[in-house]
Amino acid sequence: MPVSIKHVSWRDGRPRFQPARTLRSKGFESTDLRWPVEPPADWKPPALLPGTKNSGRWFSRGEAVDWSDAFCKQLAKAAKAAAGTIARTTPAQRVKLYSVGQLFEDWFKSRKFQLPTDKAELQRHRAAKLVYAPKSVVDYKQKVRVIEEHDPTLYASPVDALSQPVLFGLYEDLVAARGISTARGAIATFSIALGWGKRRGKFTFRENLGVNPAQDLQMATPPPRIRFGTRTEIETLIAVADHKEWPESGDMTMLGVWTGQRQGDRLALEDFGLHKGRRRFRQSKTGAIVSVLEAPELERRLAASAERRRAAKAEALLGAEADERPAIERQFKRVILNEHFDRRYGKCFWRPFQGQHYSHLFAKVRDIAVQGIRAENGLDWLIKPCPSLADFQEPDLRDTAVTWLALADCTIPEICAITGHSLTSATRVLKHYLAIHPEMGDSAIRKMVAWYDAGGETEFGI
Repeated sequence: MPVSIKHVSWRDGRPRFQPARTLRSKGFESTDLRWPVEPPADWKPPALLPGTKNSGRWFSRGEAVDWSDAFCKQLAKAAKAAAGTIARTTPAQRVKLYSVGQLFEDWFKSRKFQLPTDKAELQRHRAAKLVYAPKSVVDYKQKVRVIEEHDPTLYASPVDALSQPVLFGLYEDLVAARGISTARGAIATFSIALGWGKRRGKFTFRENLGVNPAQDLQMATPPPRIRFGTRTEIETLIAVADHKEWPESGDMTMLGVWTGQRQGDRLALEDFGLHKGRRRFRQSKTGAIVSVLEAPELERRLAASAERRRAAKAEALLGAEADERPAIERQFKRVILNEHFDRRYGKCFWRPFQGQHYSHLFAKVRDIAVQGIRAENGLDWLIKPCPSLADFQEPDLRDTAVTWLALADCTIPEICAITGHSLTSATRVLKHYLAIHPEMGDSAIRKMVAWYDAGGETEFGI
């Protein structure tokens, strides 16, 4: 597959210029990137003008890159010339065009993106809605890059020139190029930035009658992801993690199924011990205490984890000053710690996972589980392959918990009490996940048969 080149799409190894809607509105036409049949001696690929219908040989990848670079420079030069023309026509007012790119730049410099390094202070700022969540910051910047790379002309355009048709055209182009989910995310990010700028008087949405042009676009909703783990899949993931000596990955899988907590919450859970037979954890996202009756499977995992870290905790406390001890105690209260043995230092540092490290570890475990693990003789299986795990994702563990609880005949309020879902979100999950499970239909029929056999009546007797 050829490397992505701006304004160039590939079909069967052949490059083609596919203008976005904004470029089509300026008169640019789709063009095959080909040489003339009999090119002049000094003809080079950058000389190809959009709309030209050559029928010679197709551009190579390098020639397509040269053409793209020249075309981008042409667009930038035209945009600069247009801005200069407006400035010259109104010398007294010196009109300053506030571009989409300038909006995003100012937005990124705003307080919303200035995250405190202190965790307690960050939590207070998030609760007061002074800053965005760290994951949101990463996601917003990624979506802005999508917009800039997909349509640099729009990125350089004045915000006040935007209209709903222009934004809907951007959405349609992104759906075709990047899929519904990315298109929806990019437009949603655009809408948030536009709202931020409008409230600060940076523009008025003049071309869209004062209304945010990214709103009410009636964007399509991607089909719901329908995926929960089977018992065999979950057991295989845990077996692989333990065999590869990544027990913390097995702990995370077990926690996902038996507590139903989000990945981020599981990584940050602190163990507050048992109370009346219930394991008490603190949720990182809401700060709420989650109290879960400790299942035997989970009890065994947590006990093994405590045993693995016992010596490391004692050693850390022994060599610590008095004022350092509370932080060490807090660190080892974390249910999940990175147990990677660092050969450079000959020790494990028992630290919380950072960034995407755990996500990569889970993906590695899953990929091994798909292939299975053979014995040393190369013939027998230590862990049989589980090909169905190929499309399994870590967040599916939370949905697995909801599904298993429902299959165990738990009510929605009971499920919410364990997983922390709202009644609305739990109902939505069940609608998507349980509707396809045959046991739910079997259970429903059994209940109706029992009601009927017991003389169930449909009349109220009024």
